[in-house]
Amino acid sequence: MSIIDRLPQTIVDVPVPYTVTEAGEHAIEAPAIKAGHRLAPARVGRPGEQVTIWVECPNWCITDHLADPAGNAQDVNHQGAPAVLHLAADQAMSPPTEVYLSWWPGSDDVAARPCLAVDVDCEVAVYGRTAALAIADQIAAFAQSVRLLSETLPDDAPVIDSDPDMDEALRRVREGEVRS
Repeated sequence: MSIIDRLPQTIVDVPVPYTVTEAGEHAIEAPAIKAGHRLAPARVGRPGEQVTIWVECPNWCITDHLADPAGNAQDVNHQGAPAVLHLAADQAMSPPTEVYLSWWPGSDDVAARPCLAVDVDCEVAVYGRTAALAIADQIAAFAQSVRLLSETLPDDAPVIDSDPDMDEALRRVREGEVRS
């Protein structure tokens, strides 16, 4: 059984609509797609049997479905641009916290619809709209607490990059007061 035989009929067997132009040529008409979506090419299938299909892709999706092939059409997923927060002191050793839009149409949980994915230390959780808004409220409250705590700190000490005698010597050189 080839990959084409395993794809859903709606993807493979739908003819591409066209009209005949005045010159007698076929002009392809794009299939109707939902608002906020576009048609995007995607590679599906096992290595050596991959084919390119067209999938309805949300406008926020940044996934290159050709470069990131899926096993089958149901496994094509969508991911938006991440918002990234680095909290670790050693950022090279610890992954950042990321949030992004995500959609796994073939899923059987919250991710079956567009959702918010939260990636903390490479552990991803997904949330629907209500839960995502609750998380946003918690983050805003946390940020306000960080600001209030930060405002109680003393002012930063001024940065001194040289001793005062060197600063005076540099001032004299710049003003032409060089003694020989």
